[in-house]
Amino acid sequence: MRVAFAGTAPFAERVFAGLLGSRHAPVVLVTNPDRPRGRHGTPQPPAIKLVAEAAGVPVMQPARVDEPAAVDALLGFAPDVFVACAYGQIVGPPLREALPCLVVHPSLLPRWRGAAPVERALMAGETELGVAVLRMTAAVDEGPVADERRVTVPREADAGRAYELLAPAAIASLLVTLDAMEDGTVEWREQRGPATYAPKITSEDRVIDWRRPALEIVDQVRALSPLIGAVTELLGKRTTIWHARAGAGLPPGAPQDRLVMAAGQGWLEVLELQQEGRRRMSAADFLRGAGRALAGP
Repeated sequence: MRVAFAGTAPFAERVFAGLLGSRHAPVVLVTNPDRPRGRHGTPQPPAIKLVAEAAGVPVMQPARVDEPAAVDALLGFAPDVFVACAYGQIVGPPLREALPCLVVHPSLLPRWRGAAPVERALMAGETELGVAVLRMTAAVDEGPVADERRVTVPREADAGRAYELLAPAAIASLLVTLDAMEDGTVEWREQRGPATYAPKITSEDRVIDWRRPALEIVDQVRALSPLIGAVTELLGKRTTIWHARAGAGLPPGAPQDRLVMAAGQGWLEVLELQQEGRRRMSAADFLRGAGRALAGP
């Protein structure tokens, strides 16, 4: 099938790359416009755009994919199906009515519908994650499912690692669905069971509450790593915690050699952090530069 693929995030990049060279290779990539990044605000393309250009796949970057001009341009590539994966835009009726539209979603629906399914699952301490390929409907992530795969993610994995583990299952699930659509054998099943929701991560979700158990804080840290980051105040400065581990009882070792924080239950050892305006660093490097930094928020 001729696939119009829409995606922006690193997870979408992996799934897109998995389609290249298949018999369902993308005929066009739709991704979000370049965004200003860095100190000087220079516009930078999504990494998936560079992958597409290297593979010779045309790229579209409309501000809104369901605007008439964008729909007309996309249909000019004569796609058989539109596939959205970590795209970052809601697809409106003009496009849904023009083409069969699929969604590749990294959760076992109806669990974790919404924008941040992996992050919310990790925050909840879940290790049984998965992917689903569903038909796009007006209600977000509520359409019938053609294929799904379960993926076990280690409790210590952060969101980056979780997405890496989910990508092969997503590629396999999408290819099976496209095969079945092409052969006319696809079977859609309605979602069953109680739904849970995964809203977009907010600034409030990032703030560490040290009254919570240490293991819950570690789940928050790894769910927001390596791109978003959980934040706290350390030695009077806003600090992002990128990597941590939890323990019970009294922490072993000399406190001056390790950055250990008290939590509501147990303790948390910070392993990697970044103070505002500085680079990421190990706790050991931080302690060498800051002196004895064993302090609560």
